[in-house]
Amino acid sequence: MATQLWFDFSLGEGSLNLANFCNGRSNADARSAINRWRSWPSGVLILTGPRGCGKSHLAHIWLQTNGAKIVHSSSIPSRLTGNIIVEHADQNLDEEGLFHLMNRAMADEARVLLTARTGPRGWGVKLGDLRSRLNASEMVRIDEPDDDVLAGILTKLCKDRLIKPDEKLIEYLIKRMERSSSSALNLVEALNARSLENCRPVRQALAREILQELDTPPQLLAIMEAEHPDE
Repeated sequence: MATQLWFDFSLGEGSLNLANFCNGRSNADARSAINRWRSWPSGVLILTGPRGCGKSHLAHIWLQTNGAKIVHSSSIPSRLTGNIIVEHADQNLDEEGLFHLMNRAMADEARVLLTARTGPRGWGVKLGDLRSRLNASEMVRIDEPDDDVLAGILTKLCKDRLIKPDEKLIEYLIKRMERSSSSALNLVEALNARSLENCRPVRQALAREILQELDTPPQLLAIMEAEHPDE
């Protein structure tokens, strides 16, 4: 299987490494924060961003540098040792478990990386002391991808499905698709499924059909129709 890009869509953990990470302006702040992990204020970093933006990939890169353990936010053991990654911290958070973990971080006994789609003010934390510590922690967000990152996402997702896109097709898609990593996943999956179903190559004609079916904004549909008035 081809290696996955930095987005946590479907491939195994072995592909979530530095070599497969796609750098861009949209993730520069997050990359910088991960690299200076030894100096995180209070030993904690909260990494936020939309689905598929690369939170898990960056977490795995960090894990590979220091042997951190990964736990789900809903169950955080009280006797954890070493550095810890708490994924999906905005979902069913084990508040007592995280509070004890953050105490270890404050005592410089660990570094703690939290990943979530939103910042802690939207998590509905009930434990007052934990809420205060979370709100005071450093937080960095990964934005939706810029052109370079989006091109990298599309290219890698295509390769993962044995699709060989040319440069013009990638440019065509970037100009017309919704600009998000999750939309890139949906688009490539739809292209792949239609290509296999109808034994058609993944070219602009097929891409145009799929974009129209994926609720492409009207102004972009008008562009596509103007480009191909007789089709």
